[in-house]
Amino acid sequence: MSRAHDDLVNEIMLFICENGGCCTQVDTPGLLFTRAGQPVKIGTKGVLDIEATIRGRSVKIDAKIGKDRLRTEQIKYANAVERAGGIAFAARSVEDVANRLRMEGLL
Repeated sequence: MSRAHDDLVNEIMLFICENGGCCTQVDTPGLLFTRAGQPVKIGTKGVLDIEATIRGRSVKIDAKIGKDRLRTEQIKYANAVERAGGIAFAARSVEDVANRLRMEGLL
């Protein structure tokens, strides 16, 4: 993750909290090694950067910088969230988040 990406994630999270939501940053999947040197994969591929609850709705947001796009696994995850009644999307700015939340009637 770049500093610009981390800054965007933090700005979005602050915006959500300031507007009555509750959110957390999701750790990305990775590879760890046991003391015995065995590799262990952690996390779930495709999860988005931010998980939030706003007015009782589940909201998942992935912060994107530059030309970055949702990966195939992220699209599948976002579609599953939407099928379950939640909201999932990519955002390049806090304004993108505000616009989507307004569209959903959450702001």
